[in-house]
Amino acid sequence: MRVTIIHVGLDVDDTQYHGSAFNKDGGEAVDFKCRPTLKGLLGQLRKLARHFPGCEIKICYEASYVGYCLQRDLMEHGYHCDVVAPTHSPRSKAVKTDRIDASQLATYYANDLLTIVQPPEAVQEQDRDLLRSRQNLMQQRTKLRGHIQSLLRRNGLHYKAQTQNKSHWTKHHYGWLERTVEGLSGSLQVNLQLLLRQLKGLNETLAEYDRQVELLANTPRYQKPVQALICYKGIKHIFALTMITEIGDVKRFSHPRNLMSWVGMDIREYSSGGKHNRFGITKQGNRYLRTAFIEANQRGYRTARISKDLKARRAHSEPEFIAIADRCLHRLSKKGNRLLLAGKHPNKVKVACAREMVGFVWESLHQAVP
Repeated sequence: MRVTIIHVGLDVDDTQYHGSAFNKDGGEAVDFKCRPTLKGLLGQLRKLARHFPGCEIKICYEASYVGYCLQRDLMEHGYHCDVVAPTHSPRSKAVKTDRIDASQLATYYANDLLTIVQPPEAVQEQDRDLLRSRQNLMQQRTKLRGHIQSLLRRNGLHYKAQTQNKSHWTKHHYGWLERTVEGLSGSLQVNLQLLLRQLKGLNETLAEYDRQVELLANTPRYQKPVQALICYKGIKHIFALTMITEIGDVKRFSHPRNLMSWVGMDIREYSSGGKHNRFGITKQGNRYLRTAFIEANQRGYRTARISKDLKARRAHSEPEFIAIADRCLHRLSKKGNRLLLAGKHPNKVKVACAREMVGFVWESLHQAVP
């Protein structure tokens, strides 16, 4: 006997949960709202079960600050729940309310028009958040450094002009900053002292993050896939763990093109009437993973030479992983230099090499993960 499925769309926020249950067979829709708690939602789902006796309830909500905790709680109570990608959901721009959003979600869900997000394991999600928090702090440090540089220049203090050195934020630069601040007075001195104290705290916190990432990379859970990825030029433990935790289960990508699309490195195209127009990458994907791939190809594509550091990283890696990384190294070197000689901008070359690297990383992770 065929079981009728009731598709429920949820619009979640801090004040209320708005839901809409849609029966595709009969066309009936039931709207509801409840307190933003699991207990309140379960009460409404039990009412739906009494309203639609003998039916199976399937629930979906868009990925948001709630994450996957609501999905896991509902799954533990016996309900099927999916998290959908908000960027791939159809949108109606005429009228928008929470009730309408929930109703549209239920309708689209019933007609298979939504993109389901693969939920990571709870432990893997926590490891991923550790790396994302580190990246967030890196961005804060970059912004703080820029603010300090602007403050110095506005007050006629120019490190490069005064010392003839070419690099900021080195040991020599920090020493110059401390000596310069000691010679100042008034609000400028207080301001720079407080900013430098904050910068020092960020540096210490990031150093601790790096130590924790190093320890995490050597755990049995990640040791083999990390060894498979650090064979690549430009990929060390931080980028390796970022790629592993962001990709999750690599087996769900049956072809490298699928992973490339998920990362957001497909080529945008607008072709019509016999005209073919192609642009840059779509950027409609995982930005943390996309950044890691591009950062790993900053300069490594310029030469196929294997450095001492890379040899040391490969010391404990299996030969098949090294062979894949070598094929990638020569492929990227050939492609990158060909594009540079053709006059392409270095940033475009980095992205092109990053797209190529995605396929090799896919192969390495398939080999490393049983």
